[in-house]
Amino acid sequence: MAEISNLRFSVYPCGWERNDEKVIMRQRPQQTGDIAWCYRWITSPLCAAQATIGFRAMLPTATREQKQDFKILNFQYATFSGIFSYRDAKSLVARSPFLTIDIDHLSSLEEAREVRKMLCQDERVGTALCFVSPSGLGVKWILELPEWTDGKSFKEQFGLMRDYLCFHYGLDADTSGSDVCRACFLGYDPDCFVNQKYIQQ
Repeated sequence: MAEISNLRFSVYPCGWERNDEKVIMRQRPQQTGDIAWCYRWITSPLCAAQATIGFRAMLPTATREQKQDFKILNFQYATFSGIFSYRDAKSLVARSPFLTIDIDHLSSLEEAREVRKMLCQDERVGTALCFVSPSGLGVKWILELPEWTDGKSFKEQFGLMRDYLCFHYGLDADTSGSDVCRACFLGYDPDCFVNQKYIQQ
């Protein structure tokens, strides 16, 4: 595992559609970002607001494939756990201290907002960012790995934090987050929480 030595991570552009209408997800990052950059992107009405509105409007009738294709084509994404030369585990250049917990299948936007508020108030685990997912029915919790996860592999760290979420809040995290290069789509959430220490740097 790469040493945790930086506060930056890779950011990737929207995908593209081939001539045969196959939607392709970009695997090479276009830049590195930090928590402050992501916060400005997520809260800006000029970045992903229209895509988020469009995505939520299509949800009741779209197929799973249509939803995934729309996200790939319309949302940038980040790999919050580190910098990669290419989006796979073996291409990890440097680890960050962040881990993404993805909570899906909530009942409503109102519930998602309540979960976001609850996680941001957690005093045992530091939150870097917390925002409602593009669907409006999930929450992305970008947390700072606690000291008691030091020395563990990434999958072990994820497992510990997934157990923590279940034990303290009765919520389940998407198991795909156990992949260090897991993509996190950056939708629009004007009420995204950010830890002020990352804004003031």
